[in-house]
Amino acid sequence: MRHATERTRSRMDIIVRHGGNLIPKFDVSVVTHIVTDAQKGPTLRALGLRNLDKIPDHIPTVKWSWIVSCIGATQGDARLNEVWLYAAFSERIDAGIPKFNSTLSRNRTKDNVPDVVNISHISQFTQDGNHLQERNLIDMDDISEFPDPDNLQRSLPRALLDVTKTHDPLEQFYAKAKAELENGSPYHSDSECGSGPDLSRIEFHADMPLAKKGWTCDKRADKIDVCPNQDVIDKLQELMEIHKSRLGEEDRWRAFSYNKCIRILKSYPRRIQSLNEARSLAGVGEKTASKIIEIIETGQLRRIDYENTDDIKVGRLFQGIYGVGQSIAYQWYASGCRTLDDVLSGKGGVKLNPAQEIGLKFYSDINSRMPRDEAKAIFDLIKPIALQLDPGLFVEIMGSFRRGKADCGDIDILITRPTDDGKTHAGILSRLLRELHAAEILTEDLALPENPYDLECIYRGLCHLPKEGSSRRRIDFLTVPWQSRGAALIYYTGDDIFNRAMRMKARVMGYALNQRGLFAGVVRDPHDRSKKLNPGQLIASETEEEIFRILEVPWQEPHQRIRG
Repeated sequence: MRHATERTRSRMDIIVRHGGNLIPKFDVSVVTHIVTDAQKGPTLRALGLRNLDKIPDHIPTVKWSWIVSCIGATQGDARLNEVWLYAAFSERIDAGIPKFNSTLSRNRTKDNVPDVVNISHISQFTQDGNHLQERNLIDMDDISEFPDPDNLQRSLPRALLDVTKTHDPLEQFYAKAKAELENGSPYHSDSECGSGPDLSRIEFHADMPLAKKGWTCDKRADKIDVCPNQDVIDKLQELMEIHKSRLGEEDRWRAFSYNKCIRILKSYPRRIQSLNEARSLAGVGEKTASKIIEIIETGQLRRIDYENTDDIKVGRLFQGIYGVGQSIAYQWYASGCRTLDDVLSGKGGVKLNPAQEIGLKFYSDINSRMPRDEAKAIFDLIKPIALQLDPGLFVEIMGSFRRGKADCGDIDILITRPTDDGKTHAGILSRLLRELHAAEILTEDLALPENPYDLECIYRGLCHLPKEGSSRRRIDFLTVPWQSRGAALIYYTGDDIFNRAMRMKARVMGYALNQRGLFAGVVRDPHDRSKKLNPGQLIASETEEEIFRILEVPWQEPHQRIRG
């Protein structure tokens, strides 16, 4: 306390005034929460620890904005348990959250799941899906501002001290945010928005329907034909993409916050009319509300011009080249490259691998989305050739096409084969690729499988309609074992947000879900949860329906799985 800044002392006074206790030395038997806005190093030094793993899982590390959000909360209020929304460090985002208790038996096996052989159909209509309403989402533009202690009139409950002992109504919801955090929303997979005490005021108008808390994957995506605030969404999306293009931690969180704000706006049923109305939306604070009104009144957002610096523009340009990620793009920028011609000429010693050379040559084609009809026309040429090689093959088009989207970024084709006649699809991919090259449907290879005779392979390349003037299009072939077809259909249908929610719900329920199937009894490394010490036992994989059923996710056709 003797060395604390005036700002820190004010925060301490607020905590004590509202019923909290300050502990001079970190003691795991006494401490219930760690509140810090500092970086990892200073925080660990203050705690006397070497790494974050030494903090018990039941103690969350939260930012000051969590304290602000709890002003006026009472025992059992959801805000007390929303520690994951205010996590100071991404690797501890699930600390302090009760474990999910599945109503299903942990010993459930594949034998007691009815065999369902139906495969969900590809939507025959186009769809530009919408998003579920969400509440209690933090506005990252606002958390940097410290509230005036004199304006904090309401009290923090003493329940703050044992908050982790209460029921968490969002226990099924936090993992989705973690998945988005770890996969690009706020950053990577293919994962925001406005100050002060207003963080606790995050709810819809009383006359608006409120979405039930839960997992993103648990509710079908209802279609809204027209979004009344689409112009606002487009500008905020542009600003979000700029923050996602940067490497800093702060930009990651801002992108995450804008993503949440955008999803709320997509679900809002009417045109925003005023600053107060904008501020009343979940996750929208003073700054973001001002941005929304600026867009509505002028059609522009000045912040975009401010943030869209030269390195951002050039980095995004370079990342349009196949095989170039964020790190390589910034390396090329640091080497002096500013245009695609600079890259082509090797300015600054830049060298391209064969796939990047192809990506640069067909840059415009690869970065243009194709109409749904074009994707179908290419698939309709490929499928008969595959069935001529083996009539027993299962050949299906996946991705955004299967979800019913009006256009597609690429073409994903899944290939497998029933094994009841003793045969498999081993080796079929290499034969098919030869035939498609001969038919001038495949044009360039970007990535060949190490062993095309494996049952599970991935090929990446370029294709086109075999006629003059047709554009190059990205295409992937995915082969999987027949017994994995259900899990593969889920995995390669998407969308990304839906899949992340499915995987994280499975993980919290004690399972593991990937493109091969649903596994029980998985043992993970406590120091690195991404590593499996025991891969577990396969309990479902052959149909989408059985996986949905075990995870207690209502059945959804592909066009109903659009969340992003």
